[in-house]
Amino acid sequence: MVTATVTRLVPDYAEQVPLEGLYLQHAPALAEGRLQPWVYSNFIASLDGRVAVAHPDTGERGVPAAIANPRDWRLYQELAAQADILVSSARYLRDLSAGKAQDTLPVSDDPAYADLHAWRRARGMAAKPAVVILSSSLDLPIETLCRSLERPVYVATGAKADRARLEEIAACGARVLTCGEDRGVDGKALIDALVAEGYRRIYSVAGPGVLETLIEARVINRLYLTQVHRLLGGASYDTLLEGRLLESPADFSLSALYYDRGVARACSQFFSVYDAVAPEATC
Repeated sequence: MVTATVTRLVPDYAEQVPLEGLYLQHAPALAEGRLQPWVYSNFIASLDGRVAVAHPDTGERGVPAAIANPRDWRLYQELAAQADILVSSARYLRDLSAGKAQDTLPVSDDPAYADLHAWRRARGMAAKPAVVILSSSLDLPIETLCRSLERPVYVATGAKADRARLEEIAACGARVLTCGEDRGVDGKALIDALVAEGYRRIYSVAGPGVLETLIEARVINRLYLTQVHRLLGGASYDTLLEGRLLESPADFSLSALYYDRGVARACSQFFSVYDAVAPEATC
């Protein structure tokens, strides 16, 4: 079997580096007892910036099939393998309940990722990361939530959330975190609450809405972005960050860049790694 490789462009050039393990080498070595969290997120986008497009029949938005690929999926799993807890959304849980989710939450039980489970075991980590689901409406399929409890599950919401609904969720065994003064979740309060629960490697696997919550609170440390070299077009789509204009730009610096030539009849892609930096007045 030929080992998949990519070309490293940044920080220094290397013609061929293995794809497997590419992101595992980025895993932060957090000192024992360190309280400072490491918060990161990951997206795949087309060349014209589409991270989700509307299904032609249902209108529901999801990762475009034209850019989803197993090489990116491998790296997605590697990032999950490093995590203490995954940040997800109520939308994902609803999609999972309806059988429309892209996949179960990582780390996948597919034998192809057995090495990632071994990697976690070797470091004394839990079999799979815990999960926190962000929701202001608490419109969550309770039965799905209960079935998902093969790992610790939290629901994060605001102080003005429906109390009766929270009791139903807690009765399933999920831990409720109050992370905001209104109905929605405040990003800083969320991360503080997760650190208080003992989680430090925090991986957001949700969409642009959750990214906006984390960006506005300036709690993101690193952003991973796969950019597939393919134009999609379309009038109904999601981009990396939406919502209102940020009061000050969220600045990032490129710390690593890899070029993947792809396979036969497949388009190429970049795997890029960006670290958050202090806001600057000008670029």
